Parts: sequence; C-alpha cells; structure tokens
Amino acid sequence: QDTADVTITDIVTGKVVINAEAQVAGIEGSITEEDLRGGIGNKKLFRIRTDKTIDLNMTSALADIEYWAMTQGVEVKDGQATVTEHTKAKISGGEIDLTSDSKVPASLTEAILVDKDGSQEKVAVTTGVVTVPTGFEAQDGDEIQVIFQKEVTGKTISIDATKFSNKFKVEYKTIAYDVETATVVSDIYFIFHEAIPSGTFSISLENGTVYTPEITFSVVNELGNDEMGQIIEVPREN
Repeated sequence: QDTADVTITDIVTGKVVINAEAQVAGIEGSITEEDLRGGIGNKKLFRIRTDKTIDLNMTSALADIEYWAMTQGVEVKDGQATVTEHTKAKISGGEIDLTSDSKVPASLTEAILVDKDGSQEKVAVTTGVVTVPTGFEAQDGDEIQVIFQKEVTGKTISIDATKFSNKFKVEYKTIAYDVETATVVSDIYFIFHEAIPSGTFSISLENGTVYTPEITFSVVNELGNDEMGQIIEVPREN
C-alpha cells in the first residue's frame, strides 16, 4: 500500500538526491514481441522477443530545484539574476518616496512610472526619491505603479541549449507486510544502475492546484553488462 522512497545518484558527480516524499514511484517494462509462423496453416512456431525496455517515473509531493537541474544536465549553483519587480506608491509634493519600501533596493537609480491612463515613463531615482514628470495625470494623493529592475541572489540553474542530462543510478525502496500479523517483515529494493532522465518537463502553476513535479527515466545497460536492474527482498531482523 506504500509508495517508495527514491534515491537518485549522479554517476558523473556522485551527488545523491533523496526523495522520501514521492507520491508515485513507477516502473514500466516492455518488450517487442512477434510471432514466427510457418508451415501449412501458418502455425505459430515461436515467439520472437527483443528490445527489452524499462522506464521509471516519479512524482514528488514537493518541488525541488535539484529535479530541474537533473533534467537539464546542469548543477545547482549560487548565482545572481536581474528580475523585474513592481510596487505601488503615493505621490506627495510631486514626488514619490520609495525609501520605506523594503522591495526597492537602496541602490536603485532608474524606474518606470505607470500613469493613470496606463502610459509609462522612465524616470531617475535619487536616493530613493522619484520626481513625477510634468504632464502626468496622476497628482498628489494618487497611488501609482512603480516598475524597477532588481538584482537577486539565490540557488540557480542554467537552462542551456547545449547541455543534456547525465546518467543516474536510481533506487526505489518500499516495504512488505505479513498479512497475518500486519507487521513489516521485509524491505524491497528496485535498483537500476544506469538511467537517463528525460529532458522534457512541464511546469503548470495553476491557482488552487498543487504543483507536483514528475520525472521520467529511461533505463540503459552498462557497457559490457546485460543486467538492466535488480530487485531484492531483504527480510527484517526480529
């Protein structure tokens, strides 16, 4: 009845990502099958089986920037970016004082004011104060929108058109119960030594709907090894 805890290890960097909040941990296997027929009546003589494929999919209850980094073949780093912010401020004495607004950086030197009719004008910012341009419809006492650029710092990944995901080792761990005693009697591990995450992703941010990221992996063979993966049931010690 339980899902699985998922451990993902980057084969290149050795970095380990553990997800204990998976909602879905799926494994799908398929093969290509074709009947070989011959003789009078076109009897079925054999069934040709080839192209064994294993795909993994995981849906996480919680979003993590590490998941997007996996799909893009990049590392999470500390970095900076320039973002567009906006705030509303009241005109007083033909000026707008932004010094008390925590969203506005003290070093801001330029902003855009949005007039009451929707027109915009770029203005200078001097020590947090803006002079409203001549001809603005908005007057003292009116509240107008101020748009500005802001430097932010945080964890970042680069979406690079020339980079693709590394290979990963993927492990699922779940539990098995004894139906007579309702106690956990063993741990079951599904181990896939090499898998490549799909670079395709979809982020849908919808009001009132929880976003749960989904990642899919395609299992590949290690060079010189026919084994694609392993399932092992480990009895728990009493």
